[in-house]
Amino acid sequence: MNAMLMKELSKLSIDERRALIDDLWDSIDSELAAAPISDEVGALLDRRAAALASNPNQTKFTLQEIAERRNVKL
Repeated sequence: MNAMLMKELSKLSIDERRALIDDLWDSIDSELAAAPISDEVGALLDRRAAALASNPNQTKFTLQEIAERRNVKL
């Protein structure tokens, strides 16, 4: 980030900078949500959904449980 922009941003109050951060995250989230998934990822999701539908008694894990097993912070 260029120095002039950082200097200007530092003039904002803490609350204004926090609001700016929130706005930036929201803009990133909306762009990511609108991004198409690749054919490869779509096919993988389709296979996993079909496998789950064919075996509804299969053990299921939440995203949090999977992240914890993989030592990934969400």
